[in-house]
Amino acid sequence: MRKIVFLYLLIFSFSFAQNVKVVDMKFAVAIQDKEPIGVSERFPPDIGKVYCWTKVHSDIVPTKIYHVWYYKDREMARVELGITHNTFRTWSSKNILPDWIGSWKVVVEDENGNEIAEKKFEITENWQ
Repeated sequence: MRKIVFLYLLIFSFSFAQNVKVVDMKFAVAIQDKEPIGVSERFPPDIGKVYCWTKVHSDIVPTKIYHVWYYKDREMARVELGITHNTFRTWSSKNILPDWIGSWKVVVEDENGNEIAEKKFEITENWQ
């Protein structure tokens, strides 16, 4: 009986951890009508703010995801985002100081801390 309960919990835990998938992920200068505007993976140092827009699909709602912002592999912000529909668009933003030139990434985690997506962008003088 213990083996059956353990197996059930293992299967349930695994399926629950896999319930959120990132369908699309973009970086932008703004969000308008729930869509990213000025999409790019390279931005100038004076950008001021970068948005990370994410479209997710979840089998179980409500749930949540996290946008974890990294600059040169150092965590700079962790933003909790609620997911209330099976297919859902959501976003977070990060203020960018002009001297934060270099490699950035956002890691998307599910509510259990599992990494489900990652995407990089760059702050650079040669952004065009």
